[in-house]
Amino acid sequence: MRREAGEAIARRRRELGLTLGQVAQEMEVSDGYVWKLEKGLVNLRNISYGRMRALLKALRWTPEEFTQATGIPVPGLTAEEVPGAPPVPLLKVPLVGSKEYLILGLPGWEVDPRNLRAMVHEKGFAIFREGTEPQPGELAIAQRMDTSELRFVRFLGLNSRRSYVVEGPDGAAPPLTLEKKDWTLHQVVGEVRVHRD
Repeated sequence: MRREAGEAIARRRRELGLTLGQVAQEMEVSDGYVWKLEKGLVNLRNISYGRMRALLKALRWTPEEFTQATGIPVPGLTAEEVPGAPPVPLLKVPLVGSKEYLILGLPGWEVDPRNLRAMVHEKGFAIFREGTEPQPGELAIAQRMDTSELRFVRFLGLNSRRSYVVEGPDGAAPPLTLEKKDWTLHQVVGEVRVHRD
């Protein structure tokens, strides 16, 4: 069972195009530890809750996907406790009610999960690819570098000073200029709308 679980972990890492070192760095463990995981030399049933969450985060796995791939249940992260496999909160940002999330999986989406994040907004989640700039006219997440403030916007283009020109996602607010030295834009790849009754 350990060997099969280790093979599933190695396969997932390769599918994501990650090195042992990248997984180790995200988990804050040694390369050797990840190697032992992949060789089935670590009993996954006995690792700490924090280390299990770090493994899931590093490999962009929901608890259900991990259990399905490895046959190992994840204590404290069962399907009953995590209905619909929601994203895992990563960062609370200064804007009231805004959070950044790591996307572990999206049912039915053929999207590479590497560098995917989501931001909560009033209508649901804006899913964005960190480090990929949008094209003019596309939805984007503007991130203020000094405070990690996030804004859901539509990128209109660059002005003569090479600053970003953006507007609200629905076009209701007037255009706004964001200086490149203070802000970075991330491309929105999709939205998940949440309907509240």
